[in-house]
Amino acid sequence: MNNLVKTLINRMSKISGTTLTDRHMNILNFAYDYYEKNRVGPLYQKIKKNTGATKEAIEELFPHGLASVYTWVGIPIQTGRDLCKPMATVNVENFREVYLDNNATTFIRDEVRKNLVEYYSGSSGFGNPSSSTNPGILSYDIIRNSRIQISDCLKVNPEEIIFTGSGSEANNAAIKGIAFKHLDNKGHIISSKVEHPAVLKTLEYLEDLGFSVTYLNVSKDGRVTAQSVKNNLRTDTILVSIMAINNEIGVINPISEIGKSCKEAGVPFMVDAIQGFGKITLLPKKMGLSLMTMSGHKIYAPKGVGALYVSKEISVVPLIHGGAQEYGLRAGTENVGAIMAFGQAARLACSEMEKENRRLLELRNYFLEGLRKIEPGIIVNGSLEHRTANNLNIGFPDVDSGSLLLSLNQIGVYVSSGSACSAGSTDASYTIKALGVDTDRYGIIRFSFGLSSTKEDVEYMFEYLPSILKQLKAESAGE
Repeated sequence: MNNLVKTLINRMSKISGTTLTDRHMNILNFAYDYYEKNRVGPLYQKIKKNTGATKEAIEELFPHGLASVYTWVGIPIQTGRDLCKPMATVNVENFREVYLDNNATTFIRDEVRKNLVEYYSGSSGFGNPSSSTNPGILSYDIIRNSRIQISDCLKVNPEEIIFTGSGSEANNAAIKGIAFKHLDNKGHIISSKVEHPAVLKTLEYLEDLGFSVTYLNVSKDGRVTAQSVKNNLRTDTILVSIMAINNEIGVINPISEIGKSCKEAGVPFMVDAIQGFGKITLLPKKMGLSLMTMSGHKIYAPKGVGALYVSKEISVVPLIHGGAQEYGLRAGTENVGAIMAFGQAARLACSEMEKENRRLLELRNYFLEGLRKIEPGIIVNGSLEHRTANNLNIGFPDVDSGSLLLSLNQIGVYVSSGSACSAGSTDASYTIKALGVDTDRYGIIRFSFGLSSTKEDVEYMFEYLPSILKQLKAESAGE
């Protein structure tokens, strides 16, 4: 079940006053899977046979019985009944797709796609970079070149770049790589309450092993202050882990200041730069970073490839054991094609960064000005001053975020109502809660721009947004 369907289910349950239980979800999951396989909705007997739910039970659980089951998971039905309406009704002329969810993932840019096609179509693309054969040597050289391309962006040594299978793996490798050096005596780690789940879940795991973790609050503008890090450093602190740019609100943390405090205290500093690499200048050696993580699919390279900067001044325990690949820090035959694409995308992103940031900042300001004309009551979550150029996290007054997301999706405008990992949830994200936003009043939508974003895209959305907001507000008011 994809996240859009989950969002639909949660929105339907909310407006119908239905409290979702495991029994509801069991029936809905079966109906969804059955429809995906057979392209028709299951009837009562099929549902009863596979879930145990009788017709009477379904009628009791769902406000409109089987019709609700179908509607909630997106199965087309013909009915005259007055079912719940989770979306605004909009008649679209000149339909276009507008992708404004680049913080979740990016497309593979043309230059990178072309090289990938040539690589996988060639006669040597299968070479094992650990082999001494000619195809193997070619593959090794491709990886080496990509390592240099990324290290050049960061002004570090190529040997300090370790390729991984994703950004989440890189975060795990960095944090556990330091922590596992201290398994005997454990130790103390400092992080924040608004880190990515790949960091927070890793820290929760380490807490289960006996490590102590301090989760810092953020200021009202969403930033972690260097002073709060400094105030919480202890003699047994083994690591500080703070993200460069928040994935939801786009706020940039004072990494250099935090790095200075960590360096003075002799504590390794790990930075999740998955949203920052290619968008802001990151110089680990100058900024006092010991470890830094990156991801390919945030900068127009494929999914399934990430990287970890590991300063030569520190050592880490490998997360994956086996062969000697990646200087012994990440066993497993490398994904050569994806690494090649990541290196090329990194080179392009870093060379274009200044120019693209100016363009995106102009587009973002135009977008924000237009939003305020359409809905003067909007709020911007997080600092506008200390913010990446491609992000706006907006609170819309008296509008449900799920309904707005679904309505925009219906007209081809793709956004997120929370972080990518939390899509489909009924709960407000922990990042938004940490800012103290009144989520009962404001529906939260994240807009994140990218290489393909244009003023024409924005104007297309603005053409239909007033009608969407008017309908959703009327529904919220019970009109």
